[in-house]
Amino acid sequence: MENSEKDYVDLGEAAKQLGVTKGTLHYYIRTLKIKTKKFPLDRRAYMLSSDFEIIRSLKERANRGKTEKAVA
Repeated sequence: MENSEKDYVDLGEAAKQLGVTKGTLHYYIRTLKIKTKKFPLDRRAYMLSSDFEIIRSLKERANRGKTEKAVA
């Protein structure tokens, strides 16, 4: 089943929401082997919303670990 455009997040917007640079987001994409997609007549690259949520949860988990260590 083909996903529609609304099931995707623009990589620039994803980086902004995560609070990281586009370079860092591309590092996450490579490391986690996430596939990106380009739509016809659109120069931007996209990732699935579900993949974006995976990155967000991993990033939050990593940040929680840092704050717990700083408190201890």
